[in-house]
Amino acid sequence: MAIRTIPLRPVPREEFPIFNKHVCPPTFGGDAIDPLRPTRRIARNLDIKMDLELRDGTKIPMWVFEDPDDDTEARRTFPGKTIRTVEGDIVHARVGAKFNTHTIHWHGIEPTPMNDGVGKHSFEISGNFEYQFATNQAGTFLYHCHKNTALHFEMGLYGAFIVDPKKPDIPEARDVPDPPYPPGGPGFVRAYNPPLHLVRYDVEALIVPDDIDTRWHELGHDAFMQKCDPDNPIAAGNFTQDGILHDFRPDVFVLSGEAKRADDDTLFEKAAIHAKVGQTILIRWIDATYTVQEVRAGLPWQLIARDGHPLGVPPFDQYSHPVDFAAGQPVRLTSAMRGDSLMRPAQPGRFPITIDYFHWITGKKLYTARTFVEVTAD
Repeated sequence: MAIRTIPLRPVPREEFPIFNKHVCPPTFGGDAIDPLRPTRRIARNLDIKMDLELRDGTKIPMWVFEDPDDDTEARRTFPGKTIRTVEGDIVHARVGAKFNTHTIHWHGIEPTPMNDGVGKHSFEISGNFEYQFATNQAGTFLYHCHKNTALHFEMGLYGAFIVDPKKPDIPEARDVPDPPYPPGGPGFVRAYNPPLHLVRYDVEALIVPDDIDTRWHELGHDAFMQKCDPDNPIAAGNFTQDGILHDFRPDVFVLSGEAKRADDDTLFEKAAIHAKVGQTILIRWIDATYTVQEVRAGLPWQLIARDGHPLGVPPFDQYSHPVDFAAGQPVRLTSAMRGDSLMRPAQPGRFPITIDYFHWITGKKLYTARTFVEVTAD
């Protein structure tokens, strides 16, 4: 039997939907939109000028975040000062653009579109704006500017965003402070461990590989951005035909804020991890590079989360599980990838961590960063 179809009726011209192509993000500022009562307040200013110094005294100009509520030297760091919240928080983030316009994108948090900080989909901050979002998933995330993104991220406008799980009412939690947990530990991380799916760690480390093309650090705020002409948004002349933001040639390599030239093979001491035999080490990885990394550790370890999602933990437990890696077994990282891993050293010693940097197109190895885990007997 033939299926009868209903013919489409003609649509009057006045009922046609109107599409406004978003070419030039408007500027905006002010209080949170449709605000709820926050359980946590944070603040960041950008961009703040700062120099990254190499061992030979060379200074590379950077743009970084500032925490205006912090009156210590830690207010301005590269990478940006880590933000910590707790599962279930409603966060108000007061953001100030000190120069030109900026945004903050809460990478992996998934707020509403107006609070997501992707300027071309909403607006760019002129002056101040208060973002509002909830942090409902514990894990390791990222915050960064999303204006002229390739350049602003490269210039240093990024930082770690950690969402801690709530403290459980169990004996192992007696010596653990209430969350947000202190940097470096102790604390709890969301991971496969029925029935609570929490693991206590003693030592926490943040390892952040990055790379720098020093040519890019001579560019201006709006370098090679598309011209804005709302009346003719797709004209070829609106799009830049020059520039170097498609041509990344790193000549400086970074690990957790420490920078070295390509011919400097000394250890990255800032990223080194110090623990005792029998302690649980949580390593949070954030890839801030534009190359590809291959990581090897001199100790066995377990990958427990990827991109803010704990592996094997409901409601996505049927799609994933923790992954065990033997000592020396490689794993690859790419731009903006995050991962949580656990180590439990059973003997004292100094165990290497190496990170090879490969060109994202040719696959050529560009550099090897070396750091270590120092394990003592007591």
